[in-house]
Amino acid sequence: MEKCDVTCMATIPDDMEVEAHFFAKEDGIIAGIALAETIFNEVDPSLKVDWSQKDGDYVHKGLNFGKVHGRAHNIVRAERVVLNFMQWMGGITTQTKAMANAAHPALIFKTMKTAPVLRLVDKWVV
Repeated sequence: MEKCDVTCMATIPDDMEVEAHFFAKEDGIIAGIALAETIFNEVDPSLKVDWSQKDGDYVHKGLNFGKVHGRAHNIVRAERVVLNFMQWMGGITTQTKAMANAAHPALIFKTMKTAPVLRLVDKWVV
């Protein structure tokens, strides 16, 4: 049996195709697009992902900055992981940029303090 959310399996037809959009929940910097694409591809290589912004771009709350099209079950399987990583990475990037701007002209260097198991992700976005 396919791994999927049981509510999804009970309420969404197996063959339903959808388009889901990414909206910025608040002002900040986009991060994690390459990781998001990797996750979507791992779940279902036929999912089509399109971004209107790139990592490092500043976005305003409410901006639609990307979309994914494909089988609804597979989008649901991937979306929570993708959103968790993108929110985590975007938060780190946004806060780091704010601190660097506040400290200017001083420079801020990377720290060794990272979240357990997420060291590579934390270092990637700084």
